[in-house]
Amino acid sequence: MENKTEEKSRVLVIGATGRVGSHIVRELDQNSEGVIVRLSSTDQNTVDQWNKEGREAAVLDLDKPETFAPALEGVERVFLLTGYTVDMLRQSKVLVDAAVEADIKHIVHLGVFTSRKDLIPHFIWHDMIETYIQASGIAWTNIHPNVISNSILVKEPSIKETGSFSVNWGEAKQGWVFASDIGAVAAALLREGPEKHNAKDYFLSVEVLTGPEVAGIISKASGKEIKCNAQTPDGLKAYIDQIPSVSVKAYMESAYITMKFGYERKMEAQTVVKDDVMTVLGRPGLTMEHWARQYFS
Repeated sequence: MENKTEEKSRVLVIGATGRVGSHIVRELDQNSEGVIVRLSSTDQNTVDQWNKEGREAAVLDLDKPETFAPALEGVERVFLLTGYTVDMLRQSKVLVDAAVEADIKHIVHLGVFTSRKDLIPHFIWHDMIETYIQASGIAWTNIHPNVISNSILVKEPSIKETGSFSVNWGEAKQGWVFASDIGAVAAALLREGPEKHNAKDYFLSVEVLTGPEVAGIISKASGKEIKCNAQTPDGLKAYIDQIPSVSVKAYMESAYITMKFGYERKMEAQTVVKDDVMTVLGRPGLTMEHWARQYFS
């Protein structure tokens, strides 16, 4: 009997060099069973370097729709994330339209930890994007991360150098998840495809902790004193007022609302543990304690 090689599905990772995208790429490098991976970047030099390394790569700039069709050609599954501006609405709508034209079979979208009832502009924008994806007829899966721990704890200079980090919601509790777990979940969804994950919403909130509690856990696990600067949201106002870009400013004003609601204990829907890392991967999400031991080792 003739052996037939099983046809592989090509997946496109948008934002492959980003905080989450880089973890997706790392996971797919370790296990790309059943898929061919195409990376994308807005930077031609980065794409050229990937191609020299033998990787499949394409330029895709969400602000340049003319880059969509070449990047999507031959692709079946797409990881979609957008930037932190109100332009996410336009970018996502046009990208989804291009995906329909390209006969994409599955979109994995990175959203927020929404209750679908949150009076927060960028939460609502993500709700609208997800509704538009569903209306497109393309199979979909949404990933809903809570506060991405790396965005608070891993900055330049790092907490290893400063011995501290800041939050802008005082001592209120928040749900936390690490980018490595988001990337691992996204990679699994891209590998396993819509047959297993179509029309699924996965929520990632591994622990609910205050900023000072996070500092205490990290201090104990690392053996180094780490402090949390538990600030009010009002500290952001001066920064937001001087942002020149209208679209960036609109997003940051929404971020301010999020932090204000958190500070006022009005984020009840987000201060919950819901660990769909376990649902997708069969293991629990990374805890603050385990992360600290790894990070400071």
